[in-house]
Amino acid sequence: MISVGEAFRTILDSISDPETETLKLENCYGRILAEDVVSDIAMPPFDRSAMDGFALRGVSDLYELLPEIPAGSEPASIDKDGQAAPIMTGAPVPRGADRVVMVEATETEAGMVRVKTLPKIGENICFMAEDIEKGQTVLEKGTLLTPAEVGIASMAGSCILRVFKRPSVSIVTTGSEVISPSEVPGPGQVRNANAPLMESFLSMNGFPPSAVLHSIDDPSCLRKTVLDAAEVSDIIITAGGISMGTRDYIPEVFMDLGYRFKFRSVAQKPGKPLSFASGRRLMFGLPGNPVSVLVALESYVLPALRYASGHKNYRRVPLSGILTTPLVKKAGRQYFYRCRAFREGGNWKLSVPETSGSGDLMSTASTNCLAWLSAESTGAAKGQPVPFTLMSWAGGESVWE
Repeated sequence: MISVGEAFRTILDSISDPETETLKLENCYGRILAEDVVSDIAMPPFDRSAMDGFALRGVSDLYELLPEIPAGSEPASIDKDGQAAPIMTGAPVPRGADRVVMVEATETEAGMVRVKTLPKIGENICFMAEDIEKGQTVLEKGTLLTPAEVGIASMAGSCILRVFKRPSVSIVTTGSEVISPSEVPGPGQVRNANAPLMESFLSMNGFPPSAVLHSIDDPSCLRKTVLDAAEVSDIIITAGGISMGTRDYIPEVFMDLGYRFKFRSVAQKPGKPLSFASGRRLMFGLPGNPVSVLVALESYVLPALRYASGHKNYRRVPLSGILTTPLVKKAGRQYFYRCRAFREGGNWKLSVPETSGSGDLMSTASTNCLAWLSAESTGAAKGQPVPFTLMSWAGGESVWE
């Protein structure tokens, strides 16, 4: 049995550097750039008006009104002081104009424009290249492509981008007692909560599974299911069948297929039987209890998937919260607690729901974080600060560092 920290490092050390691929810009959202993006033009590419108004030349009480300058046009120059041309937001500022006045600060009468408040020279003009110079790097390798970055790449003229590939993932749940959620359980049967839990978790975080499969507790059936999963994915995530029971066939089947287990248990609660192996594919063996599955997905699987996708930020941001109830534990394993974190008086507070154990999925409802006590700890008092991390759905990219 290894520590939580050792398990995390072992997983990351087993992941190869991600490969790259080229995608059309519209398909790049959520990916990580594998190259710098350089602008092929200056931005703005010309002096442009920052607002609807009048382009002016010189200082005057009344300006002679010239033809309007719409966006997308190539205007004639303003040759004499005391002339003004109506101009739209984003339209090129004509040569000779030295400022733009907003419409609200003017009055027009008989082909003339009266300026009530004269702007300073250069005011309300966005000058050529003041945002971006031609040849400037606008996005660096390793950048997460959010909608803003996609827009910047488009502005820089990059219609195809080289990005890091995402690993494909398959889910394999196990158990002869496990039935579809659409069925009514008979004696000894339970509905499959793990498959939809895992699929929704992975999809929400940008890794929709290539396959979601189930196997009864039978080595030949499980072997076929694992081979099917390996055909369509880089990483296989199993749930159940990983412990020391007589019908826990996951370790046996994977070892027969040539996989080597890096660890078979972690000093934590819940989720002690968490396993990790490498072979034809990488494999995470999660316990069958749904809460253990959720803890493993948050603490190990998702950071590993981000790391394998080229993310620079794949570690969770540790925070500190004050307990609203005491916690008691035995020394020897790190305990994870699903909690509800909330702000009060400028501090994080942690409310820990009552639970009957790692099979109590109902206790995760309305929780938004995982708090933990170290393996050496024997508990924490009410009002004591303890470390925690927000769930991946609770803080977006802000939960990663």
